[in-house]
Amino acid sequence: MRARVSGAVMLPYWGFWEPSAGGAAFRSDRRDLLDEVVERLAGAGVDVVWSGMVDSPEAGVAAAEAIRTAGAEVLVVAQSMAVPPTYTMAALDRMDDLPVVVWAVQRSRTLRTGFDQSDITTMGATVGMPMLTNLLVRSGRPFELVVGGIGDGPVVEKLAGTVGAAAVAGSLASARIARVGRPIDGYACVDVDDEVLRAATGIELISVDPAEIRTLYQRVSDVAGLEAEVAGRYEDATEDPEGTTRSLRLAAAIEELDRVCSFDAGAMNCHVAEIRFGEEPGVTPCFGLGRETTRGVPWTCAGDVLTAVAMLVAKRLGGAALYHEIEAIDFDSGEVAIANSGEHDLDWCGGGARPRLQPNPWYRSDRITGLSAWFELPPGPATLVGFTPHHGEPSGFRLIAAEGEITSRSFPDSPTVGGAFRFAGGKPVGEAWRRWALTGANHHSALAPGSLAAGVGVVARYLKVGFVQVP
Repeated sequence: MRARVSGAVMLPYWGFWEPSAGGAAFRSDRRDLLDEVVERLAGAGVDVVWSGMVDSPEAGVAAAEAIRTAGAEVLVVAQSMAVPPTYTMAALDRMDDLPVVVWAVQRSRTLRTGFDQSDITTMGATVGMPMLTNLLVRSGRPFELVVGGIGDGPVVEKLAGTVGAAAVAGSLASARIARVGRPIDGYACVDVDDEVLRAATGIELISVDPAEIRTLYQRVSDVAGLEAEVAGRYEDATEDPEGTTRSLRLAAAIEELDRVCSFDAGAMNCHVAEIRFGEEPGVTPCFGLGRETTRGVPWTCAGDVLTAVAMLVAKRLGGAALYHEIEAIDFDSGEVAIANSGEHDLDWCGGGARPRLQPNPWYRSDRITGLSAWFELPPGPATLVGFTPHHGEPSGFRLIAAEGEITSRSFPDSPTVGGAFRFAGGKPVGEAWRRWALTGANHHSALAPGSLAAGVGVVARYLKVGFVQVP
């Protein structure tokens, strides 16, 4: 499940119209409407930390200060009538980094036979909203627009989803991603210039010397807590006590790195002397990377910083994210095989299933084999998410999404977490995969539960990067 979002709700108001809408009672009516908006959002999973009416530029300035103090991640502007847009802009101009979602809201879905000047005022969202969105568009400020009645469940659900995606985008704009070493030699497809990425998105790549991982590993002396965690969460199929201990110490080291440096995600190339090929740790960190992903700090391997961005989007939108490859196509069944080199996310281990902890099958020939988790992805809607530089996008970058489903097909001999994925849209699987590849996605991507393409598109628009949906 995705995390709840802290939001603020602002309802613009103009007393100019009171004579045509019931006098002073109209202000009370709008306050009631504001309370209804707050109630609907709270019921849909948004924690409303501030709400208020803005009826002047001065009120807008005061609202901005209060919203900042309350710690809102997203601002919802509930536009229900014609109001000078400078009232709202007085607040927005002081919160230029806060994502804004605007709702053209009506209390009634229908127009009564006696529709008159009073209704024009009270139902005037379609007048007041373009007054505001005109200025937002002119300034180039990203926003999302939702239109519908306050009692319309699907509209409220869409609004809450949009608010959640806006919060994800807001968090990405200041995200810190660990870059442990550089990608595997020749893997230019997973790499990007740090400053180019930061200039376009605000995402910061922080270089970490692989030797720091080794140092943190060497400082870990007690893994009793991790041993208890593993015993409580996994079916144990391990064979080598030394490999188990080293994997747990390495997992503790990665957790400590994330804690001390406040990383939001990470990308590691472990195939270096300081990690896998050294005397210590001497094992792959796949278990530790999956454990951090489960904890909410998604990690990728091979130094893939691009898919680390995709993993952040997928994890924060869908509540779980699997770092993976599309391994092969079954042209007859219309499915593709999903697997990886040992990463996992227990938040996607469904139905009370107990994952298996095992020596990583990919690295059986190593002197000491590290651990990996194994379980099959539960059937249901799912979305592939990719991120890449792209010459055709004004920002230089694009997010990519492909909706589909994890099918009930089983691959019990597959070495790592995975399953079978079928693209939505009904096109032949070869054509669907071809379109995916033509977007520029590299050979790694993130996979998340749920139909998330709309949310990925929202994130892209707030980050001001391109977006492509496949097929």
